[in-house]
Amino acid sequence: MNRTIQRGLVAAIAAIAVLPAAVVSTDTAAAQQRHTAPHQQIPHRRTAPPRLWAPSHSMTRPVTFTGYVQGRVVTRHMPLRIRSGPGTGYRVIGSLRPAGTVHISCKKYGRNVRGNHRWYKLSHSKGYVSARYVRNVSAIPWC
Repeated sequence: MNRTIQRGLVAAIAAIAVLPAAVVSTDTAAAQQRHTAPHQQIPHRRTAPPRLWAPSHSMTRPVTFTGYVQGRVVTRHMPLRIRSGPGTGYRVIGSLRPAGTVHISCKKYGRNVRGNHRWYKLSHSKGYVSARYVRNVSAIPWC
């Protein structure tokens, strides 16, 4: 038999021989502890599962919703159209100036505008604007 295989086999047998002895000694110690004070109960304590990954800093912010989220219109030269519903097929009911501030109450799925299906419902009116042309400062809840 090859020496490497022989040494590996001996190491495996030694590990198996040691493992049951450790389990038996732990069980024996627990049994002795139970028998020393049979009338005394040890309270059962639930422990949380171990954390596999604990970040050094918090990656989420607590959400405090004030009724609207502030955003900024990112169109350069054209005003942003406010529509009566979440899509380009809805009637235009107003507009916002380029680089203007907008207050958003929630977001909805609607018609695709240049790869973006989200539409923001304005908090001060009944209109919607395409999320493609608004940069929001924080997270916006779904309607």
